[in-house]
Amino acid sequence: MTLAALAVGSCFLPRPMRPPEATPAAVPDSARESVARDSSAVEATRRDSIARAQQEAARQDSIARVQREAARRDSIARAERAAAARRDSILEAERAAARRDSLEAARRDSLIAAARRDSLASIETARAAVEAELAELRESGPVYVAHDEAPRLVWDTDAEAALATTLLPVIRARGLDADIAASIWLLVRIDGRVEATAIQVSSGDQAFDAAAVRAARGMLFAPALRGGRVAPVWVLREISLLMR
Repeated sequence: MTLAALAVGSCFLPRPMRPPEATPAAVPDSARESVARDSSAVEATRRDSIARAQQEAARQDSIARVQREAARRDSIARAERAAAARRDSILEAERAAARRDSLEAARRDSLIAAARRDSLASIETARAAVEAELAELRESGPVYVAHDEAPRLVWDTDAEAALATTLLPVIRARGLDADIAASIWLLVRIDGRVEATAIQVSSGDQAFDAAAVRAARGMLFAPALRGGRVAPVWVLREISLLMR
């Protein structure tokens, strides 16, 4: 069979039938409303879930903030209590130190007062002993008393002027020699002043003797020493215009 015959024959072959196109089924309104309601319910549920989650998160945040604030306040309170305890400890230490210082000062003052009393008592005892010795020497009159160093006359221009002022008028008035002299015992106190006098050898002129006694009583001495301490003693000095 030729190709032409095949071509002619194919023209009379039956064509295959195409299936009819399906038409969409109509959705009832009630179904659409149900779907819409379901969708709205799901959306509402989702929103409620989100809102509840947000509220819970906010509540948890609020609780956390409250807890953090409470912890911060507790920490501050603990720090303040610790600082107050340190201050109290420091104040107590300072008070204890002040009490110790006060006690030490009181003890020191007591020791000083006791030492002062002892010193004053010693001074009074020594002064009383010296006064008693001086009174005894004054009563006994001129007598030698052992000593380590004799009294030394403090001689200066004032002493020389006083001597001349006392003796010269008598010497001139009575026409006496310039070298006239009288030997006089002098009781020299511990302060170097003359406590008492006694004429040992007269100058032969009563007026000059009296002037010599007056001059002697105005003299000043470095006191005698006995046992390393000053002591009253009798000392014999020749009183004249030429003495030094």
